[in-house]
Amino acid sequence: MVKVFANCMDYELYHDESKEGGFWHGMLLVPIDKKHKLLGLLYQAREDTNYTEPISIKKVKAQNRIYDCADSLVQIGVASLMSRTKGQPHPIFLGKRDRGKKQYSLFEGVIGAKFILLCERDNLKEMSSHPDYGSKVETTFRMGLKGGLHLIGNPDEGIHIEKMHFDGHEHYARHLDRDRIVGRLVGLRNYCSISSSDDLIDDRTGNHKKDNCQKYDDCQLLQLIDLLIGCFRTVLGTATRPIHTNLSYPVKIIVDRYREGYARMQNSR
Repeated sequence: MVKVFANCMDYELYHDESKEGGFWHGMLLVPIDKKHKLLGLLYQAREDTNYTEPISIKKVKAQNRIYDCADSLVQIGVASLMSRTKGQPHPIFLGKRDRGKKQYSLFEGVIGAKFILLCERDNLKEMSSHPDYGSKVETTFRMGLKGGLHLIGNPDEGIHIEKMHFDGHEHYARHLDRDRIVGRLVGLRNYCSISSSDDLIDDRTGNHKKDNCQKYDDCQLLQLIDLLIGCFRTVLGTATRPIHTNLSYPVKIIVDRYREGYARMQNSR
């Protein structure tokens, strides 16, 4: 599928999954022209917290440097989803502390990232007709992607996906099947499109300490989506540790507003 709609913005998609309390797909769509701004904030948070190791929600176990880094990254990720500022900068914690007090920076402007979440509550167990585990993931990802694009896109704000990043193919015991993900994606509305390039999908690991990982920038965004999907799962379903409830507070604010209704969500930032 090629870009066919005039008002499309180009995005890169970052995907991760969780198997706690169902099978969760999380997809973060980052506008390519704002990617550098988002990465700059993520790098500043890592520098301020002095944490450079790969990070995931599973590593967040106590109030320590890992928590501070994850806390900063989650706040940045949530702020990146804002579609407008209402003329007011948004405070985000970037990890600096002065005599035990958190020091906040101001998030200005709009990145306009988008987030899609799908939970298959039976943890893929009912998909008995599929040949392997990877095909179940590919099929449910395709379902979530199509529904999500239709929901968050519109004729005035089209979405074109130029690249897809998945966090490692090893647990599928094979590389991801482009045809099952994109070739079978039929009925996509004309304000949504996906690149036809041969290298559309990168399914190398998002752990920047491993050999043959994705680019360092892309690893950081894959680690961000790991944190975001863990926080959404904590708020909407299953929390694996009590401390994750604290970490997920910025996400809870989004979910609470969403539950108040479409009109309330439209009036928020």
